[in-house]
Amino acid sequence: MKKIAIFVLVLWGAAVFAAAQVPQESQTMKLLTLKRAQLTLEKNKGDFDRALKLKEQGLQSEEDFSRTRTAYLQAQVDYQQALINFMGSEARISVASAVKFQDAGGKKYVRVTLRYSSKELKELAKLNISAEDLFPLDFMKEIKDVYVSLKSEGKIISDPYEKTIVSLPLESQQDVTFQLLKDVENLDIDVFYSGKSETTSVFLQKGVSANIVTMNSAQFSQEADLESQAVYELSLEKFSGEANVFKLEAVNLPSQLNYEFSDPQSNARLSQIKFTEGVTSMKLALKVYLPKNADAQVVIDKPIEFYALTLDIDQAGRLQDLRAKKTVLEASDIEALKAGSVRLELVPRGVGKIEVQAVNLYHEIKVGDQVAMEIRVKNAGTRKLNNIRVYTDLPLNWRSEVAPDLIPLLEQGKEEVVTLKFLPPADVAVGDYEPKIKTECTADNRSVESEDKIVRVHIASKTNLLGAIALIVLLVGLLVGIVVFGIKLTRR
Repeated sequence: MKKIAIFVLVLWGAAVFAAAQVPQESQTMKLLTLKRAQLTLEKNKGDFDRALKLKEQGLQSEEDFSRTRTAYLQAQVDYQQALINFMGSEARISVASAVKFQDAGGKKYVRVTLRYSSKELKELAKLNISAEDLFPLDFMKEIKDVYVSLKSEGKIISDPYEKTIVSLPLESQQDVTFQLLKDVENLDIDVFYSGKSETTSVFLQKGVSANIVTMNSAQFSQEADLESQAVYELSLEKFSGEANVFKLEAVNLPSQLNYEFSDPQSNARLSQIKFTEGVTSMKLALKVYLPKNADAQVVIDKPIEFYALTLDIDQAGRLQDLRAKKTVLEASDIEALKAGSVRLELVPRGVGKIEVQAVNLYHEIKVGDQVAMEIRVKNAGTRKLNNIRVYTDLPLNWRSEVAPDLIPLLEQGKEEVVTLKFLPPADVAVGDYEPKIKTECTADNRSVESEDKIVRVHIASKTNLLGAIALIVLLVGLLVGIVVFGIKLTRR
């Protein structure tokens, strides 16, 4: 019998190899081949049992019994080969679902459902085919030590990196839940079991979440100058619910601040959004416009907290009721809406602006004279100015005097008078010159741009007094001579 067992094992190995080399055929044909092999096996088993009894009674020769036994063993091998070909090489685990959801704290998770089933075993049961004595199938009824991990672009993006299913019985399924370390729409599910690894690429389903639409913004806290705008990039993701159209709102913003939602691609202004078939996420931009001046509600350097919301029809109605009762909504009010929301923060910053004013920027002098003038330096911004320095850009060999040349501090709306003198060189040529007045200062540790003032100076030559007197005497003498000469001519 030991020799028979060895022979069976050899034939079974050969059958496995032969099955691997057979071209692929349909499962129906494989099932028919298996049924035919079962009938042949049953016939040969009956022949072998009868031959064994006859041999024991001495009614059959050793040669005839050997042929019957060999045919029976060959029928066993054919049956095992047909069974292996029908069942496939190894057990299989499939990904039944992969659902992405979010908890109340905003953390995102993926729940993977794995299912172990065998369609072939079901078919065998229907046809009353059993081979437990020749080819035990117990090993297929339970898979042990199944390792699962989530990957994106070849990198594990889940916490924990890997989870283990200790046992997965046949025709059962089991869930494993991971926290996402990176927010993605699709990923690869790696499953390792029975010495092999299988990867399934899936697009994540959206599960029931605390909010129908979630909102997130990486730039949730921003600083912006008065009379400018702050832009928040918003990521929206639809998780559940039948509603596809949602209204966009921003609450708790002071009335002086205007806002608008827009599409980053087309810059189209939006008041509502719609998730079309197959679309579960989108990007939006929220622009908040700041006023020119600060007031009691918009205070410089004081954060303004507000919320951006996505609401369905019912939620929008509840929000309208709340606004009728309250000017400012609390965090509990926002949470009670059960709408998609994100808390945002805006810090208004003052704008440093300096103005230089002068009564007259045109001067006429003569060679040897100097230009004396006054300018007014004014803080025309919304933040105090520090270390205001007034200096000049002069033509070659010119000098200047500035008093004071440094103003340590200038409050908003205040001004300071600065005296300037332009001193041309002694040998300056007659002509027009353009010295410049420049300023530099800081506001909130940032440099403030300023406009240069150009002073136009016309220099004329000095008048020669002695030459002018001599010329006048000469002209008078010439005139007197002409008169005298005229009188003499008339007397003749």
